[in-house]
Amino acid sequence: MIWLVAIAAAFLAAGFAVGRWQVVVVAAAAVPLYFAGLLAGWWGSGVGDGWQFALAIGTVAGTGAAALGVASRRVTNRREPRY
Repeated sequence: MIWLVAIAAAFLAAGFAVGRWQVVVVAAAAVPLYFAGLLAGWWGSGVGDGWQFALAIGTVAGTGAAALGVASRRVTNRREPRY
């Protein structure tokens, strides 16, 4: 479960730091590419039972956190109207 919090925190921070919607696209692709590398044997020792659920949950968490980070950056950077 700690990996899910780490993924969400990393993509939330990246989304807030960059502040562009392209980060959401990168977040949506990063977790599936990681699992594709595990399945191909490029790194790690493969996947275990229930990896499909981890893939889906990790992708949704990372993408949602990145979108939340970008949205919060855009909200906090709005300029106050001058009267």
